Amino acid sequence: MIGKKISIRRGILGAVLGTLCAAYAPSAIAAEPVKVTIGTTLLADVMPAFVAKDKGFFARHGLDVSFTFVPLNPTIPAALMAGSIQVGAPNAAVFIQAADGGLDLQLIAGSTTTPSMGAGMAYVTRPDVPYADPRSLEGKKIIIPGLGSSVDVLFRKWLAEKEVDEKKINFVEIGSPQTDDALKAKSVDGAVVVEPFLTRVQQSGNGKLAARFMDGLADEKLGISYIATRSWIENNRAAANAFSAAIDDAIAWANANQQDARVIVQGYTKLPQPVIDALPFPHMSNKLTPDAVSWWIDTMKGQGRVSGKLDPARLVAKP
Repeated sequence: MIGKKISIRRGILGAVLGTLCAAYAPSAIAAEPVKVTIGTTLLADVMPAFVAKDKGFFARHGLDVSFTFVPLNPTIPAALMAGSIQVGAPNAAVFIQAADGGLDLQLIAGSTTTPSMGAGMAYVTRPDVPYADPRSLEGKKIIIPGLGSSVDVLFRKWLAEKEVDEKKINFVEIGSPQTDDALKAKSVDGAVVVEPFLTRVQQSGNGKLAARFMDGLADEKLGISYIATRSWIENNRAAANAFSAAIDDAIAWANANQQDARVIVQGYTKLPQPVIDALPFPHMSNKLTPDAVSWWIDTMKGQGRVSGKLDPARLVAKP
């Protein structure tokens, strides 16, 4: 009888210990991280994602994130539909045009906004090409880093407000990393440039600042954001929410550690640290509302770029 009681006690103790081991063994409770590939151009505006990866915020939220870098922002929606990436970081105009074209995409997190003063984009001209006012652009050959991109939309809105005939301008599409070389080779007269390449072009002496066309053009608007296909979001709702939470963590950390955040961006862009240090610190925000999308839809409809039949509420994923 005594032996039987000892055996029972040992059995109970073993069961308890087994339960405790299972409860505290990481392999027993930790789900496999969800693999997410982010497709993006090399912009300082992607700082939240770069920081979230580098500082482990994605990993803490159960995501195994990697990056695929593309030269032109407008190629991102097609990569999402093809399944080669799960999340894209396009500008607002590229996202809206893709949605207007029938691609079932939604916003899952914000990255940056475009401030109405001191935005990280401007028009630069070659040092030997005179610039007096916006009308000086007529007859010129000008780089746009992505036809149909937000920069393109904003620049043409500025031209229209300055009563410049955009049909008299020869626009060419060249990726931002190649802008400095194109100006140096004198194959173009000027360029619309975004950070971090705007600072680089000015420091090299191959381009000089002519006009900060965003100054006073519009209030703070949605800039770069993170999007995914609706089907991926519905099948990975927890991962989509985790992605947004990691971006929140990254924005808070980057704002509190700006110099360290700049170093992280330099690690991805490979630009010289003095160039990164000279950049205006991006305005980061993860606030997504239908109103943030409506302004872009209305503006692009006025330019004949979209039908304007989009429902802003359907373009923002719900948690």
